[in-house]
Amino acid sequence: MKHRLLFPILLTSGMSFSSVCAQEILQLDKIEVQDTVQTLEERKENSIAKRIIRGEELTQYGDQNALEILKRTPGVTIPEGKTKKGAPGKGYTVVLIDGEEASTGSKRSPNPLEQISPDMIERIEIMTNGSAEYTAEAMGGIVNIVLKKPKSKGATKAKLTVGSYKDRPMATLYAQREGKIDTFSYIVNATVTDNKKTDTENIDTYTASAQHEVRDDKSHDKMLNVTTKLIYTPSSKEKYTYDGTLSLRNTQTDTDDSTSGSTNTVRKNIDKANDVMIWSKIGGEYHLSGSELLEWKLKFHQNNEKGENSSAEITPTPSLATQNDTTLLRFYGASTDYSVAKDDHFIKTGIELKHVYQDNEVRLNTGTVSVSELTLSENRGAVYIQDEISSGDNLVMTPGIRYENVSRDFGTTSKVDYVAPSFHLLYKLTSNDNIRASIAKTVRLPRLNDLAATLVSSLYQNDIHHPDHIGNPDLKEEQALSYELRGEHFFGENGIVSIGGFYRNITDKIETTTIFDSVSGRYLAQPYNAGNGQLWGSEFELKKSLDALVEGLGIFANATYQDSSITVNGVTRPIKQTSNFLYNVGIDHTLKAYRLTYGAAYRYVGGYDDPIDENGFSESQKGYGVFDLYATKRLNSTFKLGLNLKNITSNTIASTSKYYDTSGTLIETQIDKEHSSPQILLSLEGRW
Repeated sequence: MKHRLLFPILLTSGMSFSSVCAQEILQLDKIEVQDTVQTLEERKENSIAKRIIRGEELTQYGDQNALEILKRTPGVTIPEGKTKKGAPGKGYTVVLIDGEEASTGSKRSPNPLEQISPDMIERIEIMTNGSAEYTAEAMGGIVNIVLKKPKSKGATKAKLTVGSYKDRPMATLYAQREGKIDTFSYIVNATVTDNKKTDTENIDTYTASAQHEVRDDKSHDKMLNVTTKLIYTPSSKEKYTYDGTLSLRNTQTDTDDSTSGSTNTVRKNIDKANDVMIWSKIGGEYHLSGSELLEWKLKFHQNNEKGENSSAEITPTPSLATQNDTTLLRFYGASTDYSVAKDDHFIKTGIELKHVYQDNEVRLNTGTVSVSELTLSENRGAVYIQDEISSGDNLVMTPGIRYENVSRDFGTTSKVDYVAPSFHLLYKLTSNDNIRASIAKTVRLPRLNDLAATLVSSLYQNDIHHPDHIGNPDLKEEQALSYELRGEHFFGENGIVSIGGFYRNITDKIETTTIFDSVSGRYLAQPYNAGNGQLWGSEFELKKSLDALVEGLGIFANATYQDSSITVNGVTRPIKQTSNFLYNVGIDHTLKAYRLTYGAAYRYVGGYDDPIDENGFSESQKGYGVFDLYATKRLNSTFKLGLNLKNITSNTIASTSKYYDTSGTLIETQIDKEHSSPQILLSLEGRW
């Protein structure tokens, strides 16, 4: 049955290794074409709606890490800007790395996605609705980043990228070695980055008098990341794997801040962070029969981060405030899965156990020293079963159910358990036309920083858009029931067009509210359960080869439109910071005679306009667009040259917030404009 393509691939993945280390340019071209065809075929036949982005597509626009890639991925929620405004997509997208959740649980700790070079990625899979096989915390869908596995008996790849952001230099070196010795295969890659940026933020504040503030940020980011994947296949029926990652990162941002108006001030802020991240996983696969597979995994992750934030007022009154924070996050996990194909069923069931320990300490010195420490211990267990049922040649149904139990101790003990059912349907109208429908229950549990009643100060930078932060120990989990309907048409091997709609019914929606503390004279942000709401919209996607018109020409486009509502204290308004639409359009052209490929892409994120909330604050953001160009030239069978011109339009994220008193009188207006600059990158890639 066609819908079981993934199962035989899984059974044979440990038994064969294809030698695709191309020696000729024509062979390289052929491999890329075959990858495209296989990707479309897998997407067509998969029982659960899934977008698949190949590795070649991931590197062409010069993105420096997986986080930048996901920003241009349709329907995925990735916040942008220093204040994390303007998050497009359907909200709360869960990101997995080889099936493991990638969240750090800390505001200051770097996102693990920033440690993943695009050259490490085999493909990205995007599932638009939850399924029993994955975590129930899948609001907005699931993104699974699949890292490369060893495929060659012996191959080396290296890539050097240099460039500049405004007038600041950037450099990245990536190296990879893969090979096979008898029943043992391996892949090792290392990434070294040294990137500098300069950005400017303009802040205009209007109260009884107006003032203008300019913040110039100079950031320096240095990172070393080493990732290893080892595979041992002693027989055709068993396979053992080890995955390990060590990442060291050092970041520093120097901010020069000057304000003119009724009071002229000059400030300087230095924010430093050092991070050590260790990820490791061992696993085994046993082919019990031609149709049965048993898998197990043991996992350990640890993240140590130290941060130092110092803020000095130089004029009119010299003063100094500092904040030091340390975070330790440690995770242990184990899981086992059993799969069997029998008659018209493909059943998969599994058990997962997880223990998380996190310790946060914040030392604040604003003339007097205060120390806050909070530890979190979390135990989580999950069990699931999912069945892929084939009915005839045209209908595939995938029902599933997942049960999770979570126990937390963070000074206060809480226990939560929930059942998350899901159902996916695939109906094949023709060999190239699909109808898909799905329904899934998902949840969002508060993270430690959402729960911790520990103040994280913004020091002298405090304003409406840069408030202090404090958690809410009374925060409850957010739950949603999500519906999706989608139609797909495949142009044979030349592309796809799809259109669909989604609706999400949300209970206890978690939002962040800002208040003005009249005692301290500072702005403070805190998460809370706002109320019950809805989110709905439509999605469009097109990817098409235009070889029939112009040889080597291709286009792509995708768009998401969405709207929302939430009822808080009897008043209905949109969900905060929900962009109304976003789209990506692009064109690629390959001149085969010159081994040259070039293209352009434009991404636009729509704005939003939130009305006055229950605390007297309103916020709006203007839409913004980003335009990128790229070109790659294969010099010979070994070397390829690349050129990227990113953010040619120098996009600006403009946000406006207003604060009203209880009588409805406007007290303050703040307009932030975060300016970014064009980026030029030149890369040389070699394969041996």
